[in-house]
Amino acid sequence: MKNIAILSCLKSNRVCAGVACLKAFNERRAAFAGYQDEPLTLTAFLRCTQCGVDPEQDPGMMEKLERIVSCKTQVAHIGKCCQNKDGTPCPHMQKAADYLSGHGVKVVWGTH
Repeated sequence: MKNIAILSCLKSNRVCAGVACLKAFNERRAAFAGYQDEPLTLTAFLRCTQCGVDPEQDPGMMEKLERIVSCKTQVAHIGKCCQNKDGTPCPHMQKAADYLSGHGVKVVWGTH
């Protein structure tokens, strides 16, 4: 059993219900295609807390990241909504990804 978390952008919450990420997860397609025959548990669906604030300066975001680590999440998939139009990662989500990878969580950029 592999424990998976999905991270997404708070701004995307205006138009996003998480449907495409969850559908890709459930159907094992797009960034989740590599888990075809593997049982998965979705341990978290995190929305960042705000733009312009580094995670280490945001107690709420740090609590979320710590909870992802504490529930033994093995892989965190970060949604396309957490990337700029040129494909570069949001610098704040990159810091969240660095925190997770520094605590043994594999980070994958992509969901659907």
